[in-house]
Amino acid sequence: MARRSWTARRFAAVGAVAVLVGQLLGGHPGTAQAGVLPGSAFPLVLDVDLTPNPVCSGAVHGRVQVYDPAAAKAGAAVEWRVRAGEEQLAGGRLAMGAHVGTAEFSIPFDRVPAAETALQVDARIAASSGRGPGRYGKVWRDTIRRGCDPVRVASVGDSVVWGQGLDHDQKFPYLTGQLLGRETGRGHQNMDYSISGAVLDAPELPAGNDDAACLRTTEKQDPDGDGEMEFGEVTQQMPDVFCQLEKAGAQARAGGYGLDLVVINGCINDLDPFFGIGVGITPGSKNLPEAVKRECSGVGAAAENPAKDVPYFSGAKVGYGGRGMQAAIEKAHSLPGRPKVIVADFYYALSRSSSPIPVKTCSTPGVAGTRLTSCKGALGSVAERYEQYTQLANAAYHQAAAGANEASKDGPYAVAADGLFTVDNALLTRDSKVWGTPVTDPAFPLRTRACPELSETPAQCLTAAVAHPDIEGARQYADAFLLNPSVREWFHLPRQGPRAQLNVPESAHVGGEVRMSVTVDGKPPAAGYRYHWYFGDGTQQETDEADVTHAYDGKGPWLSRLVMTGQDGKKVLVEAARALTTD
Repeated sequence: MARRSWTARRFAAVGAVAVLVGQLLGGHPGTAQAGVLPGSAFPLVLDVDLTPNPVCSGAVHGRVQVYDPAAAKAGAAVEWRVRAGEEQLAGGRLAMGAHVGTAEFSIPFDRVPAAETALQVDARIAASSGRGPGRYGKVWRDTIRRGCDPVRVASVGDSVVWGQGLDHDQKFPYLTGQLLGRETGRGHQNMDYSISGAVLDAPELPAGNDDAACLRTTEKQDPDGDGEMEFGEVTQQMPDVFCQLEKAGAQARAGGYGLDLVVINGCINDLDPFFGIGVGITPGSKNLPEAVKRECSGVGAAAENPAKDVPYFSGAKVGYGGRGMQAAIEKAHSLPGRPKVIVADFYYALSRSSSPIPVKTCSTPGVAGTRLTSCKGALGSVAERYEQYTQLANAAYHQAAAGANEASKDGPYAVAADGLFTVDNALLTRDSKVWGTPVTDPAFPLRTRACPELSETPAQCLTAAVAHPDIEGARQYADAFLLNPSVREWFHLPRQGPRAQLNVPESAHVGGEVRMSVTVDGKPPAAGYRYHWYFGDGTQQETDEADVTHAYDGKGPWLSRLVMTGQDGKKVLVEAARALTTD
């Protein structure tokens, strides 16, 4: 299907501004308005667990959860089926005695495809007296195959890792595992413990940071109690990331397996830098550098939480202070299997390129004076705070990963990996890679039922997908992770280009020209490469030359990256050894 015109996308996105401001900035959430509720998605397959998958021998044991409050109210039954291609592998009838119905099944080994095969699971209202069966609802997609050593990925974090608005097979932790499974030939398995709205650490939940106590609690977003949040689309601050890791470890020990990789993020909800701007910035977050240091790095909390009584949805109520990202990384690596850890850098949800009026010049390096003031004024300080948070949080993530690696007794195991997003991928931009409205994402049908039922702030919950990475954005995260040199080394993936070095000075002046170059063994690379420079400030440039100049309009720190693409289409990512500072 052809992409909508820029004008059509702009009108649709402008309509989302009020929602975004209400949901993220104003403390008075905007209400999603849909012409017709998407009931055709129901009965909706909420989750499918397959154990083991890939399978080495014996049967695959499965559990399907079907969600349909209307069917439960009517006392109806549903028919469900599991298909691989055109072949039906399992199916049955389920009486909907509650909003979520659960059925178990098994697939004999001789019916499991040898190679990775698409799996579809769906359900419909069963025939009853005088009535034929209904139409099948939304399809749950996965893969199934034989194999003995899958790449096992656990994902923990907030709405970004959860993948707000996405189906489970569209989320970047799942896609990262899928790419690794395919490149290694091992297949993959993803266990998702994240939940939208989660804080990194709620110091008193559980009391005294006793993470093991999390195993004795259950959440309404986890109807089967396995620690994976089937209703993670419904925003809630808990379980925090440390509790999520505790549950991931418990499930791995119970299942007798080790993890290969943990994908993690967190801390934006703890400091809550954007909510409440309409009634005043959340207390404790006005000074973003200090707030990021406090929440992402775990340093500098006051004795009393200044945001404990804010009158709007805010993770800062429970997430103020506590442990930082380095402690979370170290806990992740302690899980069974001693997994490697990817910290997912934050992206540009809103930027100076997001204004409904043309203010592209705001993103032009070196812009100053009245022009810059005018540009920034188009969206007040909101866009600037988003950009500032993105840059500060990513710097904190890199510092945390470096600290964890330095303290490690078994070698480096953590990396803060970037999705290579720019300010021009934010909301209301020409190349936006985030959801621009609250009603067009794949998870909206689920939210129409689950938010009123499970959320204490249903209006905020209904609109929560706005400004989160869309399908293309999630794919970009996964593709960029697979370019990361550390990830490729950990999983023994072949190099796709030369071992290059990105040469960047240690410091520069704001507004001054900074020269960068890439070399291989001290010399320019061979001819034929295309260079895509990412300057660390949200801007980028493509060239045919192995050097470039750039000017920064702020203090940084700025960590530059470069993607080199050869004539064969293969790409290699080169990252500067250190961040550049400007004064």
